[in-house]
Amino acid sequence: MIAAGGVRRLLVGLGVALLPFGPAVAQPPAVPAPEAVAADDQSVVVEELEVLGRPPGPAMWRAVRGGSEVVILGEVRPLPHSLVWDTRRVERALEGAKFLLLSPQPHIGAVDAVALKLGLGGTVKSGTDLDASLPPDLRAHFDRARERALQKPKRYAGLKPAVAGFMLIGDYREAAGLSGAKPGSTLEKLARKKGVKVRTISDFRLGPLAKSAANLSDAENRACLGEALVQNDHEADHAIEVAKAWAVGDLRTVRAQYSTEVIERCLLRIPSAATLREQGVADTVRTLNDALSKPGKTVAVVDLGFLLRRNGVLDRLQAGGATISVPLE
Repeated sequence: MIAAGGVRRLLVGLGVALLPFGPAVAQPPAVPAPEAVAADDQSVVVEELEVLGRPPGPAMWRAVRGGSEVVILGEVRPLPHSLVWDTRRVERALEGAKFLLLSPQPHIGAVDAVALKLGLGGTVKSGTDLDASLPPDLRAHFDRARERALQKPKRYAGLKPAVAGFMLIGDYREAAGLSGAKPGSTLEKLARKKGVKVRTISDFRLGPLAKSAANLSDAENRACLGEALVQNDHEADHAIEVAKAWAVGDLRTVRAQYSTEVIERCLLRIPSAATLREQGVADTVRTLNDALSKPGKTVAVVDLGFLLRRNGVLDRLQAGGATISVPLE
């Protein structure tokens, strides 16, 4: 059975993919590099509010309806543990707020935990040596990425290729000093210092999805590993650049480089995953609309992938009667 640490890394990889930035494209014939957001697929609201002179810190928006207000901070993940960013605007937003709403994180309930122990451990194993099961070019690509993640071959020995790919992403991030918990963990500390209650926007269970991912066909497994390796290469080349751009609200660079599109393509081979992107946007809009139906202020952290695309969270809030602006201070 896969070790507990391996399960956690698998779930981290899946959790990242459940917050996808790219469009829903089922079973592509090839594995291209992640692409920028097309000009005709950008949020109308973000385009209208984007200005040359950016306020300090990450991009933020304010949604107001009646006497209610939600301040939204767009997030990207992963971020370097060492990244220093200007928190002044979000700290001001937290003053007098009732709640801080964080992006959903992977959750395993009691039933899911039993399923993982009884089923996932057996299904992630391939029964064959991973290296021997891969074509030479894919094996060479995997070996390069594994070395970059500071891992030895035995770390992934016997695992199915898709599972190894998900784990590799988490391993690389750990080796590179990248965090999937930030910026949420930083904001949670700031909120608690100010006495602001912290909740998540929504919740989801990964047990059934993880089991489905572990039962992909051999061809789908190899394709998923290839997609994970492309994503890993992209993060190695651009994660620091994206993080620095995020920290100063440079949405142009974020649009061009921030993407989990390739991993999404892998998960779209799983029937239960095909609707998760829309579910994530819909859950976020529903939660924020609920906050806008009650007096007072709420601060929310939302993945930029849900905000920057057309008909994303901001577009839907405006369509629902909210006034959207940018908090300058």
